[in-house]
Amino acid sequence: MSYANQAMYSRRQFGRVALAAVPLPMMGAKIESSIHGVQFGLQSYSFNALPLEGILDVVIASMVDTGLGECEIWSPLIEPPELVRQVRAAQDAGHRAQAHAELGQWRLSVSLEHFRNIRRKFEDAGIEITAFSASPGSSDEELNRTFEITRALGAKIVTLASPLSIARRVAPMAERHDLLVGLQGIPTMHPTDPDQIAKPENYEEGVALSKNFRITIDVGDAVGEGYDALKFVQDHHARIFQLFLKDRTKAGVSVPWGEGDTPIAAILKLIRDRKWPIRGYIDNDYKSPHTRAEDVKSSFAYAKRVLG
Repeated sequence: MSYANQAMYSRRQFGRVALAAVPLPMMGAKIESSIHGVQFGLQSYSFNALPLEGILDVVIASMVDTGLGECEIWSPLIEPPELVRQVRAAQDAGHRAQAHAELGQWRLSVSLEHFRNIRRKFEDAGIEITAFSASPGSSDEELNRTFEITRALGAKIVTLASPLSIARRVAPMAERHDLLVGLQGIPTMHPTDPDQIAKPENYEEGVALSKNFRITIDVGDAVGEGYDALKFVQDHHARIFQLFLKDRTKAGVSVPWGEGDTPIAAILKLIRDRKWPIRGYIDNDYKSPHTRAEDVKSSFAYAKRVLG
């Protein structure tokens, strides 16, 4: 089945097939997905191309079938599909602002029980929501609400791809809520925006703003934008919470793990050998003749092979 045709596959069918493969006594027990001390999970953005209705069932079924016990939840997967589609479809600045405002109002007004129910849904399948990949507006109200949502999801950290100016405002909020923030930034060795967290020194400036700040970086994006990803991990390991594991060529083309220029194997072995508490989250966005669930399983199998 081609990735483009995944949406035609019944999510309920997929969920039943995948969950049926798990022995009943395991249901609800935490899935162990550590390989020789390296903790793996899923960046749920991997499923971003699928229709949003019922997407969590697909993500959970894939994780149970693959044997992944942790994930980062990407915010559009737990927000109203019609509002998310409205943001994506906006063609000009005015419509985008209105669409973002409506989605922001939903975030501010929806009961936190909505997110607690999602947490229970994952926990019932043996999965921990460790991180929340948020995309809030810039108002203090939305930024603060992001921390409330993160806690309701049971996550340890909120990931923000925000500029330094937002990081400065978020720092006291993170400390007040006693939660971690993963500064994701947009890694590139040739940034055009001086406020953007882009080059290694920008990450250093960012994490220096708060004891609650950590680094979250997509090593595939980094390689595609000129980074020496292995050196970055070596130099900044003490402040890295998680890595998004994506394989890309130096030309910025995403490919299956092991086929690009991203030193995924070397990075994983380094984390294993140094016993660093850095999580590795599978992040697949390459074109594939397979379903995304099959791609995720293939990536995890690659990790098992290289780590012995």
